[in-house]
Amino acid sequence: MSFSHQVSITGPSGAPPETAVIRFVALLPEGWHAEVGEFQGDLARLRITAPPGTTPSEATRMAADILSRPGLQGWRLADH
Repeated sequence: MSFSHQVSITGPSGAPPETAVIRFVALLPEGWHAEVGEFQGDLARLRITAPPGTTPSEATRMAADILSRPGLQGWRLADH
C-alpha cells in the first residue's frame, strides 16, 4: 500500500508557487507521485504518494531535500 502525505510549500513574496510546484514534481524520485491541491499567494499544497513502506518522516525529508535543490532556493515546507 502506498503512503500519501500532504505537503505545503511556501516561498519568497511574489514568487509564483505554480512554477515551484512544477519544479518540485519534476524532482520527485521514481515511484513517487504528486497531485496539486491548491495555491494561495506564495503557498502551494500538494499530496505526494510515496512507495510502500515509506514513513511520514522519510516523506518529509524527501520533500525538504527537493526544496534545497537549485531552482527552489527560498522555498521551504510550510505548516499545514
